[in-house]
Amino acid sequence: MNSIAISSKNILIAYTRNVKEDYSEFLGHSIHFAVSTDSGKTVVPLNHKYGRLFPKCEFSDENGIISMGVTDIEIYRIKDEYIITAKEIRRTNHGNGAFSVNETGGFVRWTTKNFVAFSEPVVTNDRYTEIEEQKKDCASTAFSFDAADYAESGVSVPVSEEIAAMLIKNNITVEFASTELPKAVSVSRSEELEKVTAKIRYTDGSVHEKRVLWKTDGIDFSGPGRYTVEGKIAVRHFDFPVEDHPWGDPIITYYRGNYYWIATNDADGDTSFEIREAKTPEALFDKNVRRKMILSAETSVYKSTFWAPEFHIVGGKMRIFCALTVGTGFDPQCYVMTLKDGGDMLDPDAWSVPERCVMPDGRNLCENPLGDGKNGITLDMTCFEAGGKSYVVWSYRTWAGTDSGSMLMIAENNPDKPWEMLTFPQLLKRPVYGWENNNGTDNNEGPFALVTGEKVYLAYSGGDARGQSYVVGVLTANVGENLCDVSNWEIPDAPWLASNFVAGEYGCGHNGFFTDEYGDVYITYHGVDAPLSSSIRPGIRRVHFAADGTPILHMSNEQDLPESERNVSIDVTIES
Repeated sequence: MNSIAISSKNILIAYTRNVKEDYSEFLGHSIHFAVSTDSGKTVVPLNHKYGRLFPKCEFSDENGIISMGVTDIEIYRIKDEYIITAKEIRRTNHGNGAFSVNETGGFVRWTTKNFVAFSEPVVTNDRYTEIEEQKKDCASTAFSFDAADYAESGVSVPVSEEIAAMLIKNNITVEFASTELPKAVSVSRSEELEKVTAKIRYTDGSVHEKRVLWKTDGIDFSGPGRYTVEGKIAVRHFDFPVEDHPWGDPIITYYRGNYYWIATNDADGDTSFEIREAKTPEALFDKNVRRKMILSAETSVYKSTFWAPEFHIVGGKMRIFCALTVGTGFDPQCYVMTLKDGGDMLDPDAWSVPERCVMPDGRNLCENPLGDGKNGITLDMTCFEAGGKSYVVWSYRTWAGTDSGSMLMIAENNPDKPWEMLTFPQLLKRPVYGWENNNGTDNNEGPFALVTGEKVYLAYSGGDARGQSYVVGVLTANVGENLCDVSNWEIPDAPWLASNFVAGEYGCGHNGFFTDEYGDVYITYHGVDAPLSSSIRPGIRRVHFAADGTPILHMSNEQDLPESERNVSIDVTIES
């Protein structure tokens, strides 16, 4: 007997998307979801209209990645479990941007009980078994999006009112809801008033405390009195891009009372590293900001691929992790530079000679790290501490026989000599999903960790590093676990940040994180402001933590705090 209350008015819609300027067929041939509570009259697209279920790739005989997609979706239910199936399609790369798409004859299937958590995709020869054929219930039917331009083809299936309500609730954008501020306070000094902050409440129940810039002119703190004081809630909102310059892989850090900036400089052909210094992150983009080139092809043995520099304090010292090529060829490899004790960050002579990263047996990091006899390039190294250990994660790629696609490697390193690995590299992640291998690029790169009290959120980028399909995924693990054990990581099946998650921003990726002097976390990234633009530029945005502690990477300025809500007032009593 069916124990689930199913109503035909509550339906789940699954569909593939049309190819558009800002959404390629590589992404379109995935499973997207929408929900309706009025029999399809009103449809609410989920996940920013972005794909939610992607098939995994195949691997060629030479260990290259073959991108896969799906079409012709069907859904049915057995008891309390839904089975989602679709025909598998293979994309064959013929070079020069030419691809052909063919059905493989197989099917990709997922299972779910709530359309929130899904099983891993499995490829089968048949859409369903004979037993499933006999037991299946609530089979999907064709669904047409009459008034929408984003759907290629779809099916719908009835769901419970509880599932429909949960999906709609989970889909609500986390944004400003209200401001909580005392109506009146009693203080004796201006410093006490400065400590009065505003609690900003958001639609998911989360709270963020923000400073208020109180206008204290005209208040006499020397004697008793009552005043109505105006103020403005202080926020750091950055327009995208923060600078009209093709900076890639931007990184900011707060160190010794100043903010510092470093990035990949596409404008100079990736042949130098420049550092900037300012008292605020906003001032880093002032015309007259203090800036200095600390390493360049003109004055060193490194002639190209000055890529992805990152600031990290490791072993009590400021370091720069980066990729460089010795000579004029193409051979980017991971290096670490160290700031001398007391050294000026903008003084080239205060930085050590780059140390090349090596494995425990002294081999360079690129030399047969997987034991398959292949060497490759190493780049985008990041470093973080969790559970009392220091870890590095980097991107590794080979071309022996074919392009392997860039993959993430992890090892524990020596914090006193962070270029030395204490453990041998482990393969953490390859770009197996359709959102990671598309438009001719197969990437897992640009890792950067955000470590909270209990969790490690390891952001990384996939897709086309120069196009609208560039995205950020996030691996998660618990602090204190052995992070070199790949089984301790939760692998994302969909991106956390993609094109148009923030309106008008496309291909955002290769991010970093920094914490300002007030303890707020920000994400830095590069992207484009038009779908087909080729000129990447940098962006910055506050990272909001949802009610369950999960970082949100796509909260816009308006969602954080609308300009119209910044002005506040409070009644102040001056105590004698």
